[in-house]
Amino acid sequence: MLVGSRTGFGLEFPIEQDPGLLCVDVFVGGLHVNTWDNAFYPPLLVKKLKDELGRFRTPAALPTGFTSPSESFLTAERWMYDGSRTGTSSGTEEALARCAFLEWGECTDEVTAFAFPDGDRLHLVCRVRDGGGPAWGTEARHEPTVASVSRPAVLDTLERGLALAEHEWSTRLTAPKGHL
Repeated sequence: MLVGSRTGFGLEFPIEQDPGLLCVDVFVGGLHVNTWDNAFYPPLLVKKLKDELGRFRTPAALPTGFTSPSESFLTAERWMYDGSRTGTSSGTEEALARCAFLEWGECTDEVTAFAFPDGDRLHLVCRVRDGGGPAWGTEARHEPTVASVSRPAVLDTLERGLALAEHEWSTRLTAPKGHL
């Protein structure tokens, strides 16, 4: 079941493959960002979805230093991963980096993503990295993917995804052993 949109922001819950994990495919701007691993530990996924909902409930202004989605992504990515934290900083890089998105555990380790608020819009920007682990020190696979979507649409996707994840997990917890 797909909630949201593959071309904007979407979560797809395919047929389960592991009774102890919850499979969820994450899409941003048409990019499937977790093709290497979509089996989330359900309590962690539920917590992360709730955290994201809390962040986006209220419209917010663009962060300090925002220029464009792509340029702001590159600035924040450089600050986070390329050692740019040393030396003097105007605070712009850190303000942009606070917009990190999709930090949902090992299933999203290889995607660097930011959600830049812009009133009732969110500029979602991400790129997948190679290296078999966290993005730190790995090579970028392609140019950043950008999707500017309505904040209410992202909230709806997160809320519906959370409801599905909570329902699926509680169903599994109450199911008799051997019937999953």
